[in-house]
Amino acid sequence: MQHVASGVSAYAQLTIVGPRGCTQHCPAGSTVYESSSRLLPFLFFSIWHAAKACRNTKFQIMIGGSGLVAPALLVLARIFGGRTVVFLHGLDIVVESRVYQWLFLPCIRAMDHLIANSRNTMRLATGKGIEASRLCVINPGTSLPDLDGIEPRGDFLRRKQVAFEKVMVFVGRITRRKGLSQFIRHSLPLIHEMAPTAGLVVVGENPDQSLNKQGEAKVVTDLVAELGLGDRVVFLGQLSDMELLAGYAAADVQIFPLIDVPGDVEGFGMVAIEAAACGTPTVAFAAGGVADAISEQNGILVEPGRYDLLAEAIVRSLQEGLPDRRQCVEHAREFRWENYHEKIRAVLESLL
Repeated sequence: MQHVASGVSAYAQLTIVGPRGCTQHCPAGSTVYESSSRLLPFLFFSIWHAAKACRNTKFQIMIGGSGLVAPALLVLARIFGGRTVVFLHGLDIVVESRVYQWLFLPCIRAMDHLIANSRNTMRLATGKGIEASRLCVINPGTSLPDLDGIEPRGDFLRRKQVAFEKVMVFVGRITRRKGLSQFIRHSLPLIHEMAPTAGLVVVGENPDQSLNKQGEAKVVTDLVAELGLGDRVVFLGQLSDMELLAGYAAADVQIFPLIDVPGDVEGFGMVAIEAAACGTPTVAFAAGGVADAISEQNGILVEPGRYDLLAEAIVRSLQEGLPDRRQCVEHAREFRWENYHEKIRAVLESLL
């Protein structure tokens, strides 16, 4: 949403209601109202801030960052007028909550337009009764880093005390749907047999603010110890933006072992695009919206649940270095933010 704000501010007067501390990340010249950084207080107080903004300014379009704010937008539109647009990410459609399904989904259906982050999210939305005519798919974008300015692989690995000859990386919140524990149980031992010098670097932590509570960090660390794989896995926790780029670039392959979890879904495979921008391919299960993010240019998709095939594909990528660095970067170029901004602008102008 920070990138959405940046793009919109280039051609429209923009007012932002965001969490505490967001002002420093907002485009210059924007009017900003800061609310709580905690989920429930934000939902409550943000509508008060938004109503105050609407009393001061007549807005043509009101944009919601997810389905969570659809009720607020609906109330504001009914009182003050204006068209409504909401971004859908997947979880905000399928979350298992009777209150959410009863209250939020009807409000989502009432929005003037909805932007899904993948074809899978659009499929889920239409399955919940949202009219396809008011839906479009715009995949999230990515920045193309200066690869020459990223910390060299050897320096990064030494600094983080990673001694593997071949490096797999997992990047993301450690939740059930990301499938890290199942990967460690079912695929990592097979990979260790086929590629003994390979090891796994885990970047990420348990989620603290989400619609569900699916964190499994302790399960993962306990499993590593149980299987005696402590020398094959390194946990780096949360990294800064520059360190994350170095982590992507230092890896030979990224793993993305998604699993289907009731009430949870991977809306889009953003990490696959981020890794590709750093020249690193991704091997993933073809689950959720990840198919929108991976092609033959930047990785391999595997039948969900086939951990043997996943292990084989990862080892093949480690040994053959394919897709190569150039192919990955070219794939990521199609998702650069400039393309994304053009698509968002076309949607907003169609509502005026």
